[in-house]
Amino acid sequence: MAQLTILLVLVLPGVFYQAVRERLQGGLAAEQEPQNRLMRAVAAGALLDALYAVTAGPWLVGLLAGGGHGPLTGVLQHPQRAGAAALLLIVVVPSAVAWAESTWRSRRAVARYDPTPTAWDALFYARGSCFIRVRLKSGLWVGGWLGSRSAVSTYPQQGDLYLQAQYRMAPDGRFLERIPDTGGVYVRAADVEVLEVLLPPAAGETEGDGDDGTP
Repeated sequence: MAQLTILLVLVLPGVFYQAVRERLQGGLAAEQEPQNRLMRAVAAGALLDALYAVTAGPWLVGLLAGGGHGPLTGVLQHPQRAGAAALLLIVVVPSAVAWAESTWRSRRAVARYDPTPTAWDALFYARGSCFIRVRLKSGLWVGGWLGSRSAVSTYPQQGDLYLQAQYRMAPDGRFLERIPDTGGVYVRAADVEVLEVLLPPAAGETEGDGDDGTP
């Protein structure tokens, strides 16, 4: 039990640092392999533990050993104090270091990292009702209404799109009339050459699932 606790204390600070850093800055190309990610987390944890030992070594030893009757006697005697210390050293400090590093890098960087995984997700994130016009790789135009009954896939799923109402399209991509009794149309992102978002002409004209305005 003592060995497992020590192992967790050595590794977990690096794990939290890595998770927060990737959330704020994105993953590095060299860390796509799991073993590289693990090595970085272990290295970060070892560095943080070394800093803890230098700055608060005697206090940590007293907290763990208590009266000196065992390696975790202090934890058993003062569980609340030990829990607060673990929260501080394993979660709060590594997360703060990762946040400070991200802030420093963002001020020096020309471009900023966007955590949205793909442009497909960015295009449809928090997207309200609108018309979608798609030119497929075959040259065929597909158009329809993206409303509350529509659906869009998100990463890591393959990109696809369901439009709840389909419209007839002219050869040049212009919208024509709505297809009678339409049940919608499904489009795979892999088949798309160009996708365009068209906002409705007026918000009042598109209220309700059935009131699809004409583009």
